[in-house]
Amino acid sequence: MLLAMILLFMLLIMLGIPIYICMGASSAMWLLCSDVPGFILAQKMFGQTDSFSLMAIPFFMLAGQLMETTGITEGIMKFANSLVGHIKGGLAHTATLTGMIMAGVSGSANADGAAIGAVMLPALKRSGYEDGQAVSIVAAAGALGPIIPPSIFMVILANATGTNVGDLFLSGLIPGIIMGVGFMIVNYLYARKKNVPVSPFLGFQNIWKTFQKAIWALLMPMIILGGILMGVFTATEAGAVASLYGILYGICIRKLNLNSFINCLVQGVLSSVGPMLLIASSGVFAYMLTTLGTDKIVADFVLTYIPHQRLFLFFILLLGLLLGCFIDSIASCLMLMPILMPIVAELGIDFSLFAIVFSISFLTCTITPPVGTLLYVVCGVDGTPVTKTIRPIIPYVLTMAIIVILIIFFPGLGIWLPSVL
Repeated sequence: MLLAMILLFMLLIMLGIPIYICMGASSAMWLLCSDVPGFILAQKMFGQTDSFSLMAIPFFMLAGQLMETTGITEGIMKFANSLVGHIKGGLAHTATLTGMIMAGVSGSANADGAAIGAVMLPALKRSGYEDGQAVSIVAAAGALGPIIPPSIFMVILANATGTNVGDLFLSGLIPGIIMGVGFMIVNYLYARKKNVPVSPFLGFQNIWKTFQKAIWALLMPMIILGGILMGVFTATEAGAVASLYGILYGICIRKLNLNSFINCLVQGVLSSVGPMLLIASSGVFAYMLTTLGTDKIVADFVLTYIPHQRLFLFFILLLGLLLGCFIDSIASCLMLMPILMPIVAELGIDFSLFAIVFSISFLTCTITPPVGTLLYVVCGVDGTPVTKTIRPIIPYVLTMAIIVILIIFFPGLGIWLPSVL
C-alpha cells in the first residue's frame, strides 16, 4: 500500500499537477482503499491549519504587499547603494544588501524577489550584467527572505514540529548574514571577470542623506526583529505589527489610499492561499505516511547506515539539493518533518541546528529549475527566459550549500544566538 501511494504521488507530480492536489489525492485514494473513516480527511486538514502561529502567514504576506505599494523597497535600495554601490559589482551588492534588509520585513522570498527585481533588473542590465546573471543576482537576494527572520517558512516549520518560532527565527539570523556576504563575493568575482563598471563613491554626506530618507523604512525590520528578540511580541503578533506599521507609513507618505489598501488585502489573501492549501493537505498526507509505518522504515534505515549527527546533517543537505529540484520547499517540510523528527531526537541533534540546516538545504529549491518558484517570479518581472539562468545561478546555489557545510562543522553559527537569548 505504501509503495502504491508513493508511486501515485510521484505520477501526479510528473503530470504537473499542483503539489497540494498530489498529496490530497494520494491520501484520499488511501482512505478509499483502507478501513480508516472518511471523516479523517477533513479532520486532519482542518487540524493542520487550526493554529495561532499560522496566522503569521497572511500578516507577513500583507506586510510584503504594503512594502511594495508604499515604495519602502526604493528607499532601502537607495540607502544600500550609497553604502556598497562604489565597490566592484556595486549594483549587484546593492540588490543583495537590499534583500538582507527586506528579509526582516516580509519573510517571503517571492515578495522580496519581485519587489527588488522591479527596480534592480533594468539597472543591472543597463550596467552590463547579462540577462541571466541579473535575474540570478536578484533571485539570490530574494532567497535570503526565508532565512533571515522573520520567515514564513520558519513559521510553517515550527508549526509542523511544535517548536518555538522565536528560536527558529534566531537560528537563521547569523547564517543569513553570512550567506548575504557569500553572495556579494560571487557578485564581486563576476563583476571583476566581466569588468563591469562601478559608480563613484558620493561621500558620507550622501550616505547620511539616503539614510534620512530611508529611516522610516529601515525602522520596520528593526521593530519586527527587536520586538521578537526582546520578547515583546510573538511571530504572529510581529506580522500584525509589520502590517500596521506598513499601513501607517503608507498613509503618512500619502502613497496608500483606500483602493490600494484593498488591493493589498486581496493580494495578501491570494498569496496566503498556496501555503495554506499545502499545510491543509499535508495533514492527512502525514497521517497516511505515519499510519503506513514510513517513519519507522526511514528511521531504521538512517539509524543503521547514517548513525552519526554530522553524517545525518550531510544527508539532509544532499536530500534538499536533490528533492528540492522536484518538490517545493514548504511541501518537502510538511511531508518530511513527521518522519525526520523522531530521528533528530534519537540522534540527540539540537533542533535549532537541524532546523537551519534543513531550511537552507531545502530553500535552495526556490532558485533551482525546474521547480524554483522564486526564479520564475523574478524572470517574470521582465520576461527573461528561465533557461538563461541555469548556469549563472549555480554559484549562488553552491554558496548556500557551503554555508550549510560551515554550520554542520561549526554548529555555533546556528545555535549560539537562540541559546543566548
